[in-house]
Amino acid sequence: MKVLLVRPHINKKITTVKKFMFGEPMGIECVSTILKEQGHDVLLVDFMAESHRKLKKYIKNFKPDVVGLTSQCSDITNVLYLAEKTKKINNKITTIVGGIQATITPEAYFNRNVDYIFKSTTRENYKQLMEQIENDTNEEIMGIYSKKLQYQSTLPSCQNEYVKPDREMSRKYRHKYKYGGYQPYATIQTSYGCRNHCTFCIRRKLEGKLTERPIEDVVKEIQEIKEDNIMIADSDFLINEKRLIKFCDLLEKKKIKKTYICYGSVNSILEKEKLFKRLSDNGVKAVIVGLESFSDVFLKKYNKAATLDDNYKAVQVLRSNGIATWGTFIIHPDFSKEDFKNFRKYLKYLKPEMISFTPLVPHFLTPLYQQYKDRLIYPRDDYEKWSFGDVIIYPSKMSLRRYYFEVLKLGVPANFNLTTIKYCLRSFSFKQNFGLIFGFDQILKVYLKNLFFAKKPGK
Repeated sequence: MKVLLVRPHINKKITTVKKFMFGEPMGIECVSTILKEQGHDVLLVDFMAESHRKLKKYIKNFKPDVVGLTSQCSDITNVLYLAEKTKKINNKITTIVGGIQATITPEAYFNRNVDYIFKSTTRENYKQLMEQIENDTNEEIMGIYSKKLQYQSTLPSCQNEYVKPDREMSRKYRHKYKYGGYQPYATIQTSYGCRNHCTFCIRRKLEGKLTERPIEDVVKEIQEIKEDNIMIADSDFLINEKRLIKFCDLLEKKKIKKTYICYGSVNSILEKEKLFKRLSDNGVKAVIVGLESFSDVFLKKYNKAATLDDNYKAVQVLRSNGIATWGTFIIHPDFSKEDFKNFRKYLKYLKPEMISFTPLVPHFLTPLYQQYKDRLIYPRDDYEKWSFGDVIIYPSKMSLRRYYFEVLKLGVPANFNLTTIKYCLRSFSFKQNFGLIFGFDQILKVYLKNLFFAKKPGK
């Protein structure tokens, strides 16, 4: 059969970080691998990189039997829009939806234009589904909701299966993918799951306990990647010291010269302090670190294992080895004006090379939801508001408008400070720096809009 795999366009009403982070559509790249293994003809289209108005043209020329759409919280509306457009073009086409949002809230896609929803993806359930579509049968399949069965599921859940992405399917778009100032870049995942229990994060619930791929397979995949810049998307790439040493051994043996960005926890950094010179020599240029707060009190609320003192030491370990710290922080709804003031002081003291903020989001899969459900600005099923940048919880110590104002006072100097400016000028080209500035400018406009049109409680 012919399968058209689609990443939807971005909802313009949603705050996104596309100007900073615009990655390859790994989900449908992996699906492409599965379908090709099973003998199907596949075409991948990325409507984040080209106009979604070309859908009709792609359907007319390719004549797919199936259209598969990947989904995130921020594009639910557009997923359903493209599913509807597909059915209007040819009602005989089978539409399927997968991706992270389908896993978390499959009910968001219970829609007359969506035939199947993947809560989890494996080679076996794809094989069964394609056979079912070909034979026009209605039997239940593990990990899949079917419109023909009224989206009811009696089978137990199953875990996503690792599949190497089919990056050649996105080849024509790959020059557009970027992470910060690194462009073009590719994404790789070397492990799944997480060892931590942060109160605000759902990754452990989605992926389970930490499971690591053989590092030999990882390095082999890196060899096959054509891009020089690679984002390692593990929750914490720095956990296993023996694995990191083997990683460096293989890179050196095979003479692989690439640039790497990875996620790493404060504790992992401190535990591997002596290893970072070697990691730096082998291309690790930046580590994204969940520093989260200016206060040990709030770090405890987030169930972080590290302290403020640990955070400072971790930044110094990376800096002394020529590796940048890209610090991520959470803006809590119970901050006072004094808290925001202390936050600004702390950032001046810590001086990470890059800084990003996210308002606390009490996802319903976390313990935070019960704690804050009575203070929500948007209901749980207003999925697209639960995305990057939007304040979800009414502040307790100031008005929402004042809260947005304090966020702006925090964010502007955090992104336009001497440390960050020097780092960006040293690390990236003029064009790349312009893109970063433009991206921040877009987010700034969103916050200014929210500042002036802040939603009042009960409205």
